[in-house]
Parts: sequence; C-alpha cells; structure tokens
Amino acid sequence: MKNKTFLNRFKLFGINNLMLESNFRNIEKDGMKLEKGEIREVNLGKHSKLRKSPVDKSFFEEDIRNKAKKMSEFYELYYSIENTIRRLISEKLDKLDSNWWKSEYVPQGIIDEVEKRVEDEKSESMEVRSEDLLTYTNFGELIKIIEKNWQEFSDTLRSRDSMKKVLGQLNKIRNVIAHSCELNEDDITRFELAIRDWFLRVQT
Repeated sequence: MKNKTFLNRFKLFGINNLMLESNFRNIEKDGMKLEKGEIREVNLGKHSKLRKSPVDKSFFEEDIRNKAKKMSEFYELYYSIENTIRRLISEKLDKLDSNWWKSEYVPQGIIDEVEKRVEDEKSESMEVRSEDLLTYTNFGELIKIIEKNWQEFSDTLRSRDSMKKVLGQLNKIRNVIAHSCELNEDDITRFELAIRDWFLRVQT
C-alpha cells in the first residue's frame, strides 16, 4: 500500500513538472523572457549544494555545445592521467625529502618557470589554484622531473624510453584539448591507447 502511494505521488510530481514546463513555454510565447540557468551541484564535501549558474547555454550555438559535450569526456581523461602522474611523483619524492621541490630533485629551470607562473597568477583576479607547486607543471616538465630522478621510479616504470614516448604522446594531445580544439578520430585513438599503454606497458 505504501509503495502504491509513493508511486502515485511520484507520478503526480512528474505530471506537475510537465504542466509547469508547459506553462513556462506559454508565458514565453506571450513575450515574457524567463531567466534561464543551469542548476549545478557544487561539491563542497559535507556542504555540497545546488546552485544556479548565471550562464544560459542557449547563448552558444548548438553545434559548438555538441562538440563541447563530446570533448568533455576526453578532458576528464586528460585531467585524470596528468594528475595521476603528478601524484606518483609526489609519492615517490616525498619519501626522499618532505621539501623535495626546492632541492636537487627538480631542475632549476622548472622551479624558475613555476615561480613565474605563480607570480603571474597572483596578479590576476582569480584565486591561486593550489599551494602544491607541482600543479603548475606541464607534461613536458613532469617528464624531466622523472628523468632526473629515474632511480626512484625505475621500480615502478618499466623503462625510461617507454615513459618518455607515452608522456610525449600525451603532451601533444594535451595541447589540442587544453586549447579547446576538437580531437579527430585518429587523435582520439592515439590518446586512449597512450593512456592504456601508461598503465599496461609503462607502469609495472
């Protein structure tokens, strides 16, 4: 009986929503523009909440939105693999020195470049992205850090050459994704194979 009552209420909820949508469309047909915005969940741990985005996606042309949806999957992969590699570096070098960043473990050129990026970011209106300076590095710099400390990674990564080859490939594809360009089918295949190779052929 309770299940039937719940089901009826759920159906009623759905019907009410459809009626509301229909009413809103009729209001807009009469000339009144209703404010639109996407409802998003903001992940704040225990304080996660829903917020209304001030951006109406209909501002953008449909073909651009469709390409963005397609590319969002590959951005997730790119974000995940890059931060997986950063975490591996942190875990390895933390065991050697808790202050490994400003030491012989990181090439001085990378330290200087990262400090410049941090200072540039401080001059902008956005918040500083992280206190972890490794987050300011790119794929090319991650390769150099691993190379400089190869002895510490040799028990986890199969060979220096395979590491450089796979990360080099990922770095090329990263540039396409980071500049909001669309990957063609060949690049998608290369990207997915490079990620697979990292876990199956590079990491032991």
